[in-house]
Amino acid sequence: MRVKSIQSYKPGKTVEELVQENDWEQYAVQWNNENTLGVSEKAMEAVKESLGSSNYYPDPRASLLCSKIANRVNMNSENVILSNGSEGLLMSIIRAFCTGDDEFLTSQGTFVIVYNWAKVNNIFCRALPLTPDYAFDLKAILKSVNRQTKVIYLSNINNPTGTMITKTDLVNFLEKIPDKVLVIMDEAYYEFSHDLSNDYPDSTILGFDNVISLRTFSKAYGIAGIRLGYGIASEEIISTLYKVRLTFEPSNLAQAAGVGAIDDLSFLKSTLENNSNGLSYYYKKFDRLGVTYVPSFGNFIMTVQKSPEEARRIFDELMKRGVFVRLLGGPLSHCVRISIGTSDENELCVQALSDVLG
Repeated sequence: MRVKSIQSYKPGKTVEELVQENDWEQYAVQWNNENTLGVSEKAMEAVKESLGSSNYYPDPRASLLCSKIANRVNMNSENVILSNGSEGLLMSIIRAFCTGDDEFLTSQGTFVIVYNWAKVNNIFCRALPLTPDYAFDLKAILKSVNRQTKVIYLSNINNPTGTMITKTDLVNFLEKIPDKVLVIMDEAYYEFSHDLSNDYPDSTILGFDNVISLRTFSKAYGIAGIRLGYGIASEEIISTLYKVRLTFEPSNLAQAAGVGAIDDLSFLKSTLENNSNGLSYYYKKFDRLGVTYVPSFGNFIMTVQKSPEEARRIFDELMKRGVFVRLLGGPLSHCVRISIGTSDENELCVQALSDVLG
């Protein structure tokens, strides 16, 4: 019954189909927070080299990539686990640590998949409103912790609002959380956030054994289509997750891509520079156009419209002009999220938005 109540993902036409139908000379793909600079050359080369061993199962421990990640964060390989994207780890965490009357505590207006994964596992999800400035309300979450609370999910930065929890606020929050409660820190945009703010916390070095940090290769490293994410936590948490995770994930190609991508510092630098420049460009243009937005610490920016109807109108009109953005739902149905693209995509988006706003 709980599965029947879940809205399945219903993909529309592909970008390629829409471009062909509308014969657009220019278009901008800015709806999934992907890296539009392309794919790391080192990642592609590593994948090509690994193809020859695809007749064998991949290393179930992803030893080489786990070692590289562990070295990067100054931890041991036993503190790292990989998965088919960080959302795969979210499912494993709920499956491993929640049961019966346990509660999953988070906020409204965050990564939508967490609500579905809780429901699929028959776990009650308590989602509290965001603050008026679209951030996680840590005080409200802290007050809502009870005997049934087993897992708390925080997205830092928050997708889709772009807001950040500072190091001071995060430490003050974690110090008050009981040790029995597992805190998920979803840091999918870690590289961008760390580059944009000195106040952005690295949850892996804060010293809390009840915290698991989730990161991904889908965003800054440009391999979203390969599906590769990882978690960093205590050996006890990681060993528990290995018991419920699929045995041979991620694939040999995904592991190879990660090994290549993590060493491609030149590609990462270009990505971060493009993102910083893109955000500055949007801030300047939005201020001139009178567009309300939430300052972002990721590779996207959320605009705030007067009503859900106006947000829908802007989304539809941008789509007609070949600009693909994300119309949000639920408590954020009056908002539109725009991913940072290449300079050409950003300019096309601003020109289209200017036309729509008249």
